[in-house]
Amino acid sequence: MKLSPLLTGLLAGLLMLGAVSPGFGADEKALPRALPDSSSSTIEEAASSLAEGRMADAAQGFEAAATNSHSPPFVRSLALFGLARTAWEQKDAAAAVKWLSDLAAQEELPATYRERVVRWISEINRQEKGLPARDAAAYRTPLPTLGKPGATFQVVNSSGRSGDGSKKKPFSSLQQARDAIRLLKQRCGGALPKGGVRVTVHGGAYPVSATLKLTAEDSGTADSPVVYQAKADEVPVFSGGVRLQGWKPISDPGLRDKLDPEVRGRVLESNLAGQGIKDWGDPTTLRKCPELFCDGVAQTLARWPNEEFVTTGEVLGTDLITNGAAIAGCKDGKFRYGEDRPDRWVDEPDVRLYGYWYWDWFEEYQRVAAIDPQSHTLTLAPPFSNYGYRKGQRYRAVNVFREIDRPGEWYLDRRSGMVYWLPPEKINPDRATVTLSCFADPFIAIENAEHVILQGLVFETGRGDAVHIQGGSDCLVAGCTIQQCGGDAIVIEGGCHHGVFGCSVTSMGCGGMRVNGGDRKTLTPGHHYVENCTVSDISRLKRTYTPAVLLDGCGNRIAHNQFERMPSSALRIEGNDQVIELNLIRNVVQESDDQGGLDCFGNPLFRGLVIRWNHWQDITGGTHCGAAGVRLDDMISGVAIYGNIFERCGAVLFGGVQVHGGKENLVDGNLFLDCFAGVSFSRWGEKHWLEAIRPFLQQADSAPYLKRYPDLARLKQDADVNYICRNVFSHCSAPFRRDAGRECAVLNLATGRVVEPSELADAKRIRRDPQLRRLLIDPIPISEIGPYAHPWRAMK
Repeated sequence: MKLSPLLTGLLAGLLMLGAVSPGFGADEKALPRALPDSSSSTIEEAASSLAEGRMADAAQGFEAAATNSHSPPFVRSLALFGLARTAWEQKDAAAAVKWLSDLAAQEELPATYRERVVRWISEINRQEKGLPARDAAAYRTPLPTLGKPGATFQVVNSSGRSGDGSKKKPFSSLQQARDAIRLLKQRCGGALPKGGVRVTVHGGAYPVSATLKLTAEDSGTADSPVVYQAKADEVPVFSGGVRLQGWKPISDPGLRDKLDPEVRGRVLESNLAGQGIKDWGDPTTLRKCPELFCDGVAQTLARWPNEEFVTTGEVLGTDLITNGAAIAGCKDGKFRYGEDRPDRWVDEPDVRLYGYWYWDWFEEYQRVAAIDPQSHTLTLAPPFSNYGYRKGQRYRAVNVFREIDRPGEWYLDRRSGMVYWLPPEKINPDRATVTLSCFADPFIAIENAEHVILQGLVFETGRGDAVHIQGGSDCLVAGCTIQQCGGDAIVIEGGCHHGVFGCSVTSMGCGGMRVNGGDRKTLTPGHHYVENCTVSDISRLKRTYTPAVLLDGCGNRIAHNQFERMPSSALRIEGNDQVIELNLIRNVVQESDDQGGLDCFGNPLFRGLVIRWNHWQDITGGTHCGAAGVRLDDMISGVAIYGNIFERCGAVLFGGVQVHGGKENLVDGNLFLDCFAGVSFSRWGEKHWLEAIRPFLQQADSAPYLKRYPDLARLKQDADVNYICRNVFSHCSAPFRRDAGRECAVLNLATGRVVEPSELADAKRIRRDPQLRRLLIDPIPISEIGPYAHPWRAMK
């Protein structure tokens, strides 16, 4: 049979792990046996035969596994790969093509493997042309190319209101530019000039007191977009805060004497009313609470204790939790405190408590109704916490004037409008930029608009979210910096093909991006994307469920980002057909419990989720349950997790990947390095599984779900069965944890040797090591993980 150059290249690439050469030595540190028995000894033996050059035995074994109807689909897929490889090494091209064609044609086999055949064809064809195997550009979203605009307007922060948008008479606000574009469209019969409109925003500070609202009438087109763009090498900063001035020592001696003697002479005050600030907000209500910033650093609302938490004593509520709860508690908030410090707060007007009141994965602010120093009792005001209260839970007090005792702490007295602040050391309040966030609405709201681009702008010191996009299509927020805001950075709700690209998000009260697109009912993709962004140090006010990206809907993508330093999850994923790839996630889940760097929860029909080629690093938090790199919670099933690096992930009960009650998840070709455990499980059993999935059965049996996800025909079967293959567990305390023999596992390697990620990035290094080679493992594209250079990527 004569092969095309494409197929020749494909087969060569599939078989390039061919030659046997020395690898792991005899002095390798042994680990206690922790891998479960393989679900296919036949394919294990065939893979060993192939690695040892015993081709007849390899072919016989692979064919037996591939044609065995009792073999799990992923085993049959791997067997077909093995057959193709064996046939090619024996120069039987016709047989090799046959086995590959069989794999691609069998729809009951995992879509992940069938998709890989297509990808490998492209990669090997590139190699034949002398190009790198992978085309990095193929995994990057194409961005609009901005040509010469048909019209331009200038915005300068210092100009007067009489400008016409020209260089000589620029506008002073984005609103003026928007209105000018509307007028231009009216004059042109509703159309923009060829090339669209460019609004060049010059550097400087732009105080914000009203939302820039863009609607359908503000739309551009693909060829004529509307672009609000920072002038090259300049930084326009849109601020929702007011700089506070007039700092002086506390004028009321009685008030000053309430503070600790060590600091009372250094605490300063500033009068908000005298500076025109009338909205003093609420101390702890999200998107309504003002914050104080000194030179861009969030100051601390006066709190106790200054670090970490204290814990609740005996709970004294009368509405007891008795409905089957495993841990005793109460629904109404009253408990004893064990320290003397709260005794000082009796005359404080508005003490708030922030705590993980019942579970360590959910926290809330609570208002204190009464403090009883005699009985050491705190009574909370309704509404009470969603889950109730129990003994031994973490909490702290905030908004307590007397607790201004550490540099950087502050307090706003809403009875007088006075701000009190203990400046950080070496800070001169008269020279520093001390700002109170005031503006509570989004800076920009885009509704039902198309082809609008925001590029290179900075949004900071707002009480709420920065940018809202609702409906419409093809709007892009690129290279923007969003910082020091109390809500989320960017919220996308509905529409299609909106993007967040190259943005820098830091120091947020809540999260990074909330993105919802596509239709789960019809499984129509939204094609939204979050790409090439950096998100760090977020969730300052709301510590849980405010990730770097909260993604919902169908058919969206998160790629090439860097997420780090967060108290809880970096990613929360819901919906269908979402792709999470080539991201670097590290040092997250630092405070909460029972979470993952990526968390997905509660619906067995959230199918089509692909988590590939990400690097999960230093995710080792948690209290009672732990933290995982990827956590599939409560029935999440059918997820493909492949080609990832899990480095120092897992703690308490969790491994790098934690599966809670789900089935048919594929964990394939990953490196688990220095992990507490590789893959951990929480098994539900058949009875619990059947009860839990009952509300989803009707949808599972209807179009388009059954057509898109054929495995749903077996939704009631094989509870707790997942597929774990071709993984390397290097220097992990245990490859599997609590699997109880229910998982299907094949071609995994557990070793005490430290396998560096670079070893799995290089096909030649894999080929030289017989133990890695026998896994049929694919190289991991480590060099592509994380952000990449681009002119529209924010550098600030």
